[in-house]
Amino acid sequence: MRSLSPNSDVTPSWGSSLVHLAGLLLLTQASTAAQVAKKCGNLDFPTVVCLDRYGSLLPGKFSRGALDVYSASSVDDTSFSNIKSASFLVFDQDKGLDVLGTAPVVEEMFDLDSAAPEAPVYVPDTNELWIGGLQTGVTSQTVVDLSQNPPKPVKRTLNPPIYAANGMRYRNGRVWVSAAGGNDTLAGGPYHPGIYSFDPKTGDSRVEANNYYGWFINSANDLDLDPSGRVWFTDPLYSRNMGVNTEAPLLQAAVYRYDPVSGQIQVMDDTLEFPNGIAFSPDGKILYLTNTAAGVGNIDPGTPWQNAGPLKYVSTNKRTLYAFDVGTDGLLRNRRPLYTAMDYVADCVKVASNGYLVTAAGHGVDILDPTGVHLMRIQLSFLAVSIEFAGPKRDSLWIIGHGKAARATINLTGQGASTASSRLRRHARTHAKRHVAPQSISE
Repeated sequence: MRSLSPNSDVTPSWGSSLVHLAGLLLLTQASTAAQVAKKCGNLDFPTVVCLDRYGSLLPGKFSRGALDVYSASSVDDTSFSNIKSASFLVFDQDKGLDVLGTAPVVEEMFDLDSAAPEAPVYVPDTNELWIGGLQTGVTSQTVVDLSQNPPKPVKRTLNPPIYAANGMRYRNGRVWVSAAGGNDTLAGGPYHPGIYSFDPKTGDSRVEANNYYGWFINSANDLDLDPSGRVWFTDPLYSRNMGVNTEAPLLQAAVYRYDPVSGQIQVMDDTLEFPNGIAFSPDGKILYLTNTAAGVGNIDPGTPWQNAGPLKYVSTNKRTLYAFDVGTDGLLRNRRPLYTAMDYVADCVKVASNGYLVTAAGHGVDILDPTGVHLMRIQLSFLAVSIEFAGPKRDSLWIIGHGKAARATINLTGQGASTASSRLRRHARTHAKRHVAPQSISE
């Protein structure tokens, strides 16, 4: 047998076979990965697209810019172009297809103000969808009568007005609001970020909490109520950047719990740089929070609020959905990341009746199981910021975003209106006895 030096240009026959075999394997892998976007059973293609292997294997060269939506990725795959025209992307072809159902529909319903509409909440008493927003100087809310066909938005101002409603939840005949607006000179004010509530039938509102030991609340963002009726809310730092607060932040970003009965405000978590969306599991034993630290704003108190400027997007910062266990003592434990947004940030989060998580993230809405497995995505032509299950059966998913409102019908329902807790009933009686409450309208 002829000996070979390391620099020899002669390859033995067995080496040639191995090279040939490796080439065949590479070709096979490329062929396998070449169809990332596939038809999902009998569902219309490409309205509904199934992602092979969760889209985790892309062929050849591929790239995606920090601000690009997923469908704008450059991929050496002819099937990938179908993702751009899809309304629904299915990642988990078991649970995802079950959530999708047999006749999924998503449709744009009407236009909204382009300046950050927020906080949709369904009011079962009136079959209305209320929508807040972060628009400089605007103290009205948008109300949609869902009994109309097609439903149309109208403006309504509460008494007294609530400025920059950023999160809203319905409970026992009242709507609870986390408001980000702060302005001493705006008509109807002074306004301060904090927690408010109102009667959606009469439009009468009242201030619930507006400070933490004398400091202004920074930017009350979103809220949810626990089974005991206590209000948990997120407080990041960005309301000046949205043009709705004249005051610079004085407190660290945090998650607070407000007790409507005692009035106590207690900090519950300060580990998230930018706490945003918040929602409890159906049994109240898990709290889900989003961290949207990828949005970076100027919080320098030396900068006039008019010049604070918009948030800047930094994709390497946190944009993650987390879960916390809620102990029997009401404290949070065992923080764990579940999902990093596939587009922009995981903003609002809601929990479906079966415990699945629904989050608005960039130009779409993602649906996850309770462990964070990405099941499917609803794709949109606009930037989605908030969501709400509406209708008597909570089977319509309303999606609110920049300039648009859309409605999706899939095989997923929201949690029904909760029964009144004893704490909230006591709170209502307490307010009923106060003929005049500071900055409020007596009931």
